[in-house]
Amino acid sequence: MERTESGWQARLRPRGAGRFLSAGFMLLWLCIWACGEAFVTWLLVRGAIALVTGEPPGAGREPLQWGPALAIGAFLIAWLAFWTLGGIIAIRELLRLTWSEDVLIARSDGLTLSRRLGPFRPRRELAKQDLRWITLRPRAGALVAETATATVELTSLWTREERGELAALLRREYHLEERASGAAVLPLGWQEIITPEGVPALVVDLAHRATQARVAGGVGVLFATIAAVLTVDATRDPSRFPLAALAVLATVLLAWGTLWLARGRVEWRIGNGRLTLQRRYGPGLRELFEARALELTMSTDGDGDEWFALVAVASTSSPPGRAGRHSRRRVHHAMNDAAAPRRLGEWLAARADLPFADRATRETREAEFVALRGELARAGAFGRRVSGWLDKLEQLRKR
Repeated sequence: MERTESGWQARLRPRGAGRFLSAGFMLLWLCIWACGEAFVTWLLVRGAIALVTGEPPGAGREPLQWGPALAIGAFLIAWLAFWTLGGIIAIRELLRLTWSEDVLIARSDGLTLSRRLGPFRPRRELAKQDLRWITLRPRAGALVAETATATVELTSLWTREERGELAALLRREYHLEERASGAAVLPLGWQEIITPEGVPALVVDLAHRATQARVAGGVGVLFATIAAVLTVDATRDPSRFPLAALAVLATVLLAWGTLWLARGRVEWRIGNGRLTLQRRYGPGLRELFEARALELTMSTDGDGDEWFALVAVASTSSPPGRAGRHSRRRVHHAMNDAAAPRRLGEWLAARADLPFADRATRETREAEFVALRGELARAGAFGRRVSGWLDKLEQLRKR
């Protein structure tokens, strides 16, 4: 890290001999990935040629039937799409381990992130006024910048301690501790609308839902074509009725999903001191739930990933974080990223005049942990033993 004419600059590169072991394993997996990619692509090309020409796909084999061939081809295309995505992620990780560099420049008007990943050099600018906080992710320890709308990962290179020092330096450089939080901003992916009844409501971005409807409709047309071919084929060979029935069922489900995306939606109607969940489909409207408070909670799944959820609570008199299941509705959730649910909670709290409790901060979690240990210690001998186990686990976590 050094001070330059442009501002503080930090150049981060991968270090440590252990990364080469991970890179070797990744390279071996990519060899297997390339073999699978080539084999399935060859199967698809060979099958397409056999269908178009009407010739058998190999010596001693019968010509392909349109119905089963289309069904198998659709499955292979879907599998190949996910397999290709997995390979791209693995290649990116291999480059990050062996051929990467992150350059952060703290300028007077904003933060510049220049990232080299192999031959690629993407660049991103974060305006100073958009920066809310710079910190480390709780689990992975990556350096992230929280903006008004999202959390941006800056780097995962260097050690956790060095990234912590860099986070503290950047916070001082931009005076983030001193700056006011400012007006609440609606995160990306959400939209405030005026309903046909003339009241404001919060919905998922309507343009995004329209895109989803078009994609679902296109996939539905493809499955409808496959279902039609399989149904005609099944009239000649009754043994293929189960496959035709599955294709028809998939077509019906896709058609229902397309109609729901195009004509229906879930809305959070914004009132004064209340938030009402309602479901709309065409001209029909049904109220489902009414909330008087908001909470941001955090939970951990079996893989150790942290989930942050913005929850609407029916009553402000419920104990913190312990409202019953039927008196709570989840508004939004995100994995390993508290920025979007927190910003949405702040916006809703300001817009609907609701109390908002942020229970996902480290201080709140530690206070709840201490309170839980106190309750266990007062619960008897077994509770005191469990409390002692929790103390040991907490000490190991801090180490």
